[in-house]
Amino acid sequence: MTKVKKIHAYEIIDSAGNPTLEGRLVLDNGVEVVTSVPSGTTIGKYEANELRDGDPYRFNGLGVSRAAFYINELIAPKLVGVSPSKQKEVDYWLIKADATATKSKLGANTILIISQLFAKAGAIEAGVPLFRYINYLYEQTFKKKLEIKRIPTPIFGIINGGKHANNNLNFQEFQVISSSSYTFSQAYQRAIEIFHEMKKMLEYRNAVVSLGEEGGFTPYLATNIDALEILSETIRSRNLRLGLDTFLGIDIAASHFYKDERYIIKDKPSPLNAKEFLEYIKNLAKKYSILVLEDPLNQDDWENWKNLEQNINKEIYLVGDDLLASNKERLQKAIREKACSAVLIKPNQIGTVSENLEIVDIARENNFAYIVAQRSSETNDSFIADLAVGIQSDFVKFGAPARGERVAKYNRLWQIERDELQK
Repeated sequence: MTKVKKIHAYEIIDSAGNPTLEGRLVLDNGVEVVTSVPSGTTIGKYEANELRDGDPYRFNGLGVSRAAFYINELIAPKLVGVSPSKQKEVDYWLIKADATATKSKLGANTILIISQLFAKAGAIEAGVPLFRYINYLYEQTFKKKLEIKRIPTPIFGIINGGKHANNNLNFQEFQVISSSSYTFSQAYQRAIEIFHEMKKMLEYRNAVVSLGEEGGFTPYLATNIDALEILSETIRSRNLRLGLDTFLGIDIAASHFYKDERYIIKDKPSPLNAKEFLEYIKNLAKKYSILVLEDPLNQDDWENWKNLEQNINKEIYLVGDDLLASNKERLQKAIREKACSAVLIKPNQIGTVSENLEIVDIARENNFAYIVAQRSSETNDSFIADLAVGIQSDFVKFGAPARGERVAKYNRLWQIERDELQK
């Protein structure tokens, strides 16, 4: 059995041009694994904390050299000689060493690097692809069978708005989702064709065709409805049937335009109270064949989340991201109070592979959907693609089918479909 020989962490630059952590683990047989962790532009107030240097004279305070120091000088020496198969033991040792609810002592980024390195090294030790090893970890931990049957259905963010773009749109993402009857490769192909058709549509209208933080287009449109209209038109121009072949999704990220108990959007001349905004959202979902509706309300407005869940089409996935933040206690509350129907899983919101698997188990036990998602500031690491397949998430959300840090993950899914699931 192999053992850890060395772990070393260092700074790299993420897709937003800011520092993040990359780590390298070397086994005593010479095999190496490398991983990196992302960050978020919009960081929910309930997610685990990153450890940043705070030095204004270096990377505007966003450096992670202190996190790298913690790994190299404090954590790594204690893990030399440890078997890479000790995923759960290492994860919970890190959690105990941090001893805070929000990972504020060591940092979720510091902890996640170690956790992902052990998962990748454990897969090599076991002689299986990473997604199968993650699946094995789940089954061994919770003593439940989770059969790998498919690649999760992809959600492609074709138009960016909100804090992910410098345009007039309030909503953060406008998405395309192929029917689950399509294979991943078919859905990927269609999304790419829609992406290029969208560019033609925007050019024809003399609109901006630049890309946002997650690879989607950032046109300057008058209202959020305009984005849904042009996306619908683009889909129809590809001879796809909206509501049958293809569906729309929206990441509204409502907490970011909620002020003084009102929702301020371009579509309405005056701010809306919660009741008015709920009606607006319900009408929007019905008119535009919305399948996935993410963060449609303020992250602390539990009563209106429950109201929406009770009164919306049951085929719509009502997704909590800022509401839940991959937080076990908040997920359990949402399940108990029937506040939504799906949770977004972002590993760096919580900090370890083991804790993410616990979120999956809670969701599965309660017939709650779960979606593995990227962050706005990403790296080329495809770890979350393997995670999504290993836990058989309902959907994956990695951004647009453009930009290297996005397609690295989609291409990994394509590789798994081609090389592994078709055997």
